[in-house]
Amino acid sequence: MARKAAKNETIHQVQMVLKGGLNYAQTPITLKDDELRIATNFIYDPDTEFPITRPGTSCKTLLVCDAANPILALYYYEKTTSTAYVIGVCNGNLYYLSGASLDAWTLIGALNDVTTVPSFITFNSKLLIADGGADIKRWDGTTYDTIASSPQASVLSIIANRVVCNATNELDSVYLSAPKDAESADAWNTALSAIGLKAGYGDTLAVNGFGVFGDDLIVSKKGATAKRLYRINTADTTPANWYVKEVSQNNYVQNHQYVVSAWNNVFFVDTNGFKSVKGVDVYGDLQVDATGRRVNTILTSQSTCDFMQYIPAYNAIWFGLGQRIFCYTERLEEGEPSPAFTDLTFKQGRIRDVCQAGTTIYLAGHDGFLYKLDESLATDATDASTTTAFPSVIRTKTLSFGGDLLLRKLQWYLRPKIAGGATMRAYTDDETNVSLKTITLRNAGTYLADATTYLADANEFLYDEGSPTWVETARDRVRNTQIAFELLVTSGRVGIEWVRAEVALLEGGE
Repeated sequence: MARKAAKNETIHQVQMVLKGGLNYAQTPITLKDDELRIATNFIYDPDTEFPITRPGTSCKTLLVCDAANPILALYYYEKTTSTAYVIGVCNGNLYYLSGASLDAWTLIGALNDVTTVPSFITFNSKLLIADGGADIKRWDGTTYDTIASSPQASVLSIIANRVVCNATNELDSVYLSAPKDAESADAWNTALSAIGLKAGYGDTLAVNGFGVFGDDLIVSKKGATAKRLYRINTADTTPANWYVKEVSQNNYVQNHQYVVSAWNNVFFVDTNGFKSVKGVDVYGDLQVDATGRRVNTILTSQSTCDFMQYIPAYNAIWFGLGQRIFCYTERLEEGEPSPAFTDLTFKQGRIRDVCQAGTTIYLAGHDGFLYKLDESLATDATDASTTTAFPSVIRTKTLSFGGDLLLRKLQWYLRPKIAGGATMRAYTDDETNVSLKTITLRNAGTYLADATTYLADANEFLYDEGSPTWVETARDRVRNTQIAFELLVTSGRVGIEWVRAEVALLEGGE
């Protein structure tokens, strides 16, 4: 007797641990199992490497910094081990965060103009500022003045115990101060112990950024169409033996605030993507790598970069383009560095800069308010008195096995963080989705080591404190030639350990 063909006799079990981050360079079907098509308002937990909804934000200042003007830059100036200041730039002025609750700004003084984003370093307990003015400016927490006879600089760095700067009135020049001295009368005198070098002499390009890679100072230069990267090697104990060498003829840093050193590499944003200068075991020993190749296809269509900062709390680099912030985490995969990107949007709109001050992460609002990330919040402040929930979305690769698929079961394994709500959805293409299940997110527990009250005062069982990880299961059927899975978090915060799907490849009749 003939057997009737079963339409779901081929079952596929697919489990995805979503640690690979965004990948726009491949089609949704060709992504790896751990890669993501969408990862908005998720970051990677530095302890577990699992994606987790980003913290919410609170407004730190009661008023805007300087009328209706954006805060263009932030810098954490640590004068001593016990004295530090959060520095802000707004409307051509320099401010520090002040007040008993650090909720106001106090003017330090004027900058050279209202549009230039200054370069900052801390050297010998002084805050040094290069803003393109006639001399480098300095502030020690009290006195704000300039360093006489210093170069007309817009970029600062430190290497070999010397302050490094460019000269905006000299195309090729790189100056290094006297050792351990950037402020004395002779600190910048190249006839004595200061050093003046020409990086790429005669190429008619301006020095616009520095990065530090061990003993090498990476120098970026740009012109109307051309761009270059050079290295100044300072390894020799005799400065006369230092040398300049070209690294690349087709890469550069967009601007001085778009380059950071992290994980033994120098990372930067070029006009065509997120890149790095890294050491290699081949001729040249330093090469430029298109580190952001998984997301660079979309970066090229975005506006210019606002900032790039390494955030120690998350062991990640954040760089902002308009109203979108990309988060780069360098994780290891089979012993080799593997990039993982997510992106963030904030209800405040455009964020012009971020900085970590101690354990606090501040955000400079384009609206003139100063905000901070808050692990206890799942909402965004949009001014000093208004908050609103923000959505978080994560979507997997698209499953396709060459025929009609029938989704039989979908599971998300979740880590509790802050109570709220979410929806499990299946996508049959980029626009068409099916809601599978509405779920309630749970609160995380509190470690005993973090408890602030006596156990004798507890009014609930210890095993009732918080919630463990849990599985949410949906059994709704969805049929299509391709299916992707999404978790839309509408309120609260949650971590994700894995997603598992059971799909049947349809064969035969109905």
